[in-house]
Amino acid sequence: METGNSKETGCAKCGACVPVCPVFAAEGKESLAARGRLHLLAAGCVSHPSDRLAELFACCLLCGACEQVCPRRLPITQLVAEARSHFPLLLGPACLQKTAACAALARPVLLEMLVKAGLRLKHLLMLPKNSGLRLKLALAEERPPVLPLPENLPQADGRLAYFVGCFARHVQPSIAAATERLLRRCGLTALLPAEQCCCGLAAWSSGKLELARELAQRNITAFTGDGPVLASCASCSSHLRSYPRLFAEDDPWHKRARAFAARVQEFCSFFKELLPPASNFNGLRLFYHDPCHLRFEPNGLTAPRILLKQCGFNIIQPENGPACCGQGGLFHIACPETSAKIFSRCSRQALAGQPACITSTCSGCLMQYQLGLAQQNMKIRVAHLAVLLEEAIGGGAACEPPMEQSATHKKYSKVCATFF
Repeated sequence: METGNSKETGCAKCGACVPVCPVFAAEGKESLAARGRLHLLAAGCVSHPSDRLAELFACCLLCGACEQVCPRRLPITQLVAEARSHFPLLLGPACLQKTAACAALARPVLLEMLVKAGLRLKHLLMLPKNSGLRLKLALAEERPPVLPLPENLPQADGRLAYFVGCFARHVQPSIAAATERLLRRCGLTALLPAEQCCCGLAAWSSGKLELARELAQRNITAFTGDGPVLASCASCSSHLRSYPRLFAEDDPWHKRARAFAARVQEFCSFFKELLPPASNFNGLRLFYHDPCHLRFEPNGLTAPRILLKQCGFNIIQPENGPACCGQGGLFHIACPETSAKIFSRCSRQALAGQPACITSTCSGCLMQYQLGLAQQNMKIRVAHLAVLLEEAIGGGAACEPPMEQSATHKKYSKVCATFF
């Protein structure tokens, strides 16, 4: 990491990364684009950490846009995450808040307690309508989780398992419940290992690589067997698939991480071959926000739109193409003003088509839209794609008989065969 010249970093200094960087677009400083950070790495600046250096490396969304246009395909997000691991705990913007957030995400019991405390606080406090605290507390759903995790059960070979994720498990359990109902409508059920935990994306992006590895090991151990692992959050599925990069190739965990990553199925790609068409929301104008962790993957742009068209939605396409919303995991905590600037541009594009609803499959993007539009007093529904699909297919009758078992399992087997 402490390289001595630009040749060692591999950066050609061509500048292709600069115009596609949402942070550069918002702030206009090249030190905040990939070329600027790679120059600092090449100069060996990481060996002399400072608050300013930590701030420069913290102000990166790790969205991956720079990697897509880099002619040398440099692993820029990996380099930035590793650079962050060199900074002391108390360096950089909002360091204590980010550390606290990572600690809560790594401990499901603590996170659940915080959510319950937040719900009680929401009833006790008389907060102004546009109070930031009130808006954040409003993210948590009033009702208790409807999809509790059972005791750990042994997974039969080939059995589908569901990685719930922190947001769907603790903050908005309606997402997990909708996913479970969609599976039932397809004639499927999924195991929910009780020992699953945070995917570790927040820890990794904050440079807490040891914690990221620990969380990865816990999830790999929790999801035994060799069946598919469905993740309803785009960012979670992307990070689960990246587990091998957390371990050296000679580490025994690397082989286990590769086997686990090969099993992970992203929500849209999984359901587009299984769900029946529906028309309950026929013609409803809807804006689908493409998560950065999904839009650069094969079929990442097409799979969700296939699902939405099957359900009769009128999809509003972004005029200038998909854009980052500025949430970036813990980026919005470290750089709130820059995050707000990026979201302002992104939301203007979303609202230009006057949608009745905005949807996505990324928990972070959903939070950014739900909070951002509430701050703008916009009365537009923001919901996870699982929730909308379940409503479109089932309407008010959530207990309709599932699809014919034989036909469904043929489709399921086809998906699995393609995937593996």
